[in-house]
Amino acid sequence: MFSYYVKLALISFKRTPLLSFLMVLLIAMGIGATMTTFTVSYMMSQDPLPSKSDRVFSVQMDSRGDGYDWGESSLAEITYMDMQNVINSGIPKHHVVISAVSTMLKNPQQQTQAIKSKVRTTNADFFTMFETPFLFGSGWDEQADKQAQQVIVLTKKSNNRFFNGENSVGRFLQFGDVLYQVVGVLDDWQLMPKFYGVKTEAFSEPHDVFIPFNTQVKNELMVGNLVNNTCWKSYEGDDFAAFLASECMWVVLWVELDNDAAREQYQAYIDRYAQQQRDHGRFANRIYNRLVDVKQYLVDEEIVSDDSKMAVWLSVLFLIVCLLNCMGLMMAKFHGKAGEVGLRRAVGASKQHIVAQFSVELAVIGFIGGLVGLILAQFGLAIAENLYNYLHASLMQMNLILVLSTLLLAVLVSCTFGLLPIFKASLTQPSSQLKSL
Repeated sequence: MFSYYVKLALISFKRTPLLSFLMVLLIAMGIGATMTTFTVSYMMSQDPLPSKSDRVFSVQMDSRGDGYDWGESSLAEITYMDMQNVINSGIPKHHVVISAVSTMLKNPQQQTQAIKSKVRTTNADFFTMFETPFLFGSGWDEQADKQAQQVIVLTKKSNNRFFNGENSVGRFLQFGDVLYQVVGVLDDWQLMPKFYGVKTEAFSEPHDVFIPFNTQVKNELMVGNLVNNTCWKSYEGDDFAAFLASECMWVVLWVELDNDAAREQYQAYIDRYAQQQRDHGRFANRIYNRLVDVKQYLVDEEIVSDDSKMAVWLSVLFLIVCLLNCMGLMMAKFHGKAGEVGLRRAVGASKQHIVAQFSVELAVIGFIGGLVGLILAQFGLAIAENLYNYLHASLMQMNLILVLSTLLLAVLVSCTFGLLPIFKASLTQPSSQLKSL
């Protein structure tokens, strides 16, 4: 019976091509606009570490002591001295220290200009905790961290830029005025949102290269605007050592804790540390230490802006307007088929049969509208990718779940907004229509 109803639907399209085309177009326009904005918002809201996001925590300690009441707010960054004092607890499975600098990079074997590049400074656990894939080589080891070795890991993009995509492990890259040896090259890596850095870069590509954090400290590479740097208290001296000993909060610390027991143990550890520091005159405002998992961190930092959510709701309203207009066309289409309905009722078709027939017809219209809407959504995402080229391209791609959801949504809304026209068509009395035949 279903195939018969589909056949009737196709015949109906041929009889009223203009009405059918307009209905498909309205559904496609509404679906295309909605899925374009929803895709971007959905991809921005993805869990960046689905396998362990509930076990990876941002370590936040409010060491500010200027007497100002900061309420419940806290910073994702901590001071260098606090980071140094708490990383050797032995409790976390992994700990990751993060900062950033910028410098000029070039391949010393090529006669080309150096390129200003963003440099992520971190430690060996970064590549394990964040599950980075490698195209060549691997990350550096703990020994390189301890010795502050001049080693470097490249992204695939920077490896293509400096070494034409070749296996560059063992070769050297000129980092400012010194040479760093390449130990690894990352493969395509799309950690979205990129929560571990500055939130304004959450949807951009990873920094060009990675070097050990201790190498940054050893070589006195000052941080710039690539990291948040909150100095609530001025410090004496203008050298790098004074900066390290200051109350400036510029280091990000993430830890991986396997279970609730480890989390409670680590929370107690940093609370004891804060109390000890308070006894020595620091943490004067309060002891406010937090372990914030990845999902909560995304919420706290407002990684997904309200503007993107508002755009989704506006597109949904546009979809509703399109469907209301489509419903008017459905009424006209089914009213024109009153004679056919009356004849079918006269030869024994029940109201349920009429409802089933027109429901299938609307489902087919919705499905076709959904297919056209997918094409429009792809055009919309391509335009968005060009307009917002600072965003990662992966945000502008629909996965299989979104594609199937689009088709299902198109069918559901088509049938839902067609309930009234179908109901009115099913009430057609055979006698009144047969008299006019």
